[in-house]
Amino acid sequence: MSTTHEHTKDEERNHSLHNGQAHHAHTEHPHAENVEKADKPEDDPKKSVKSMISMLVIVGIIVVILAVIVFISRYGNANTNSIEYNHYVFEKFEGSKWMTQQLIRNQLYNIPFYYNPLQVEDIPVDPASVDTIRAFSLGNSSANGTVYISVSPNESSRIVLAGVEYARILGTVYNMYNLNVKSAIHNIYNSTVDIPIITCKNQSENTLVIYAVVTDKNLVSVHGNCILIESTNATESIRVADAFSFRLLNIMTEDTLATHGK
Repeated sequence: MSTTHEHTKDEERNHSLHNGQAHHAHTEHPHAENVEKADKPEDDPKKSVKSMISMLVIVGIIVVILAVIVFISRYGNANTNSIEYNHYVFEKFEGSKWMTQQLIRNQLYNIPFYYNPLQVEDIPVDPASVDTIRAFSLGNSSANGTVYISVSPNESSRIVLAGVEYARILGTVYNMYNLNVKSAIHNIYNSTVDIPIITCKNQSENTLVIYAVVTDKNLVSVHGNCILIESTNATESIRVADAFSFRLLNIMTEDTLATHGK
């Protein structure tokens, strides 16, 4: 009797223990799944948008930096004390002027300018204007041909200064064109001043006119034997004069301008 009772108690204890283990195993399983699910990262649309924006900002900064580097490499030299252009070295002197050397008929000349070539590349110069002067130089000596540089008597003295730029190159200073260069004015200014009045109407086979005028643009064009020099103001007239002078000296050519992307 006692043995049977003890056996029954042992069975009940084993049954309870088995049920407890089964219940414990059953309650642990969903918790484990939750842990596994919590360990898996979920996609966050806001984080993806922020990452994309950050990437675009970085790419934009890189593009700007590259653009600045290209700009400096191409134009930055214009503000230094020395630049090289078409194998000519320009050195700054007297604060803002520029000097270069050119070998003309076996003689080395120091030629000063107010600007360097990089500073005047934006000024359009008709190549035919240079061809006209060279043809005039070949067909006329200083004895039978005259170049008149005509300016308005009412304009600033800077216009006259620009005319000096042409005169020294076309005359005998550098032994290049060796033309007979004279000053002229557009209209009567003072009857006591002995200076000829010359316009493009006075051009001829033996008379070449360089007619400087202030307009709404910077431009050098040719009309027969008259070279029209236009500038937006008196100060710009000197810049235009240097742009034209660089062509006359063959420092700036169509090939060099094409190389510099103009």
